[in-house]
Amino acid sequence: TRPGDGQTVTACLHSLIGAQFSATFDAAALAAKAGVPGQVLLDVFSTSSAGCGIVNNALQKIIDRQFEGTGSHINTMHKDLTISMNLGEELGVPLHTAAAAMQIFHAGRTKYPNGDNWVCTRVIEEIVGAELHREAAK
Repeated sequence: TRPGDGQTVTACLHSLIGAQFSATFDAAALAAKAGVPGQVLLDVFSTSSAGCGIVNNALQKIIDRQFEGTGSHINTMHKDLTISMNLGEELGVPLHTAAAAMQIFHAGRTKYPNGDNWVCTRVIEEIVGAELHREAAK
C-alpha cells in the first residue's frame, strides 16, 4: 500500500525462490550420489509438504537433463537474488539462506552462462561425481 512495498515484497519473494531452488539442487545431488532414481525423488517431493511448483518443476527439468532453453534463464534469478541481497544489505538484514543461494547461482552462471536456473545442479553434480536422472543409472 505504500510506495516501494511492491519492490520490497518482490525482493522477499525472490529470496524465498532462490532458497527453494538451491535446496532442490542440493537434494538432487544428494540423491544422485546415493543412487536414488530421480523419479522416486520427484514422486516423494511432489506429494509431500515440500512439493510446490518451483520444486517440482526444477526437479523435472533436472531429472530430464533439460538445462537450457526452458524459459527460466539463470541471469534472471541471479539478477533477482542480487536485488534481494542489496536490499538486505541496505536494511541490515543478513539473509543467510539467500546468500547461500546467491553463491550457488554465481557458480552456475560462471560455469554455464547460457543455462537455465537448474543448471546450477550440474555444478554440484560435478563436485560430487554423480548425476540425477529420471531412472537409476545402470
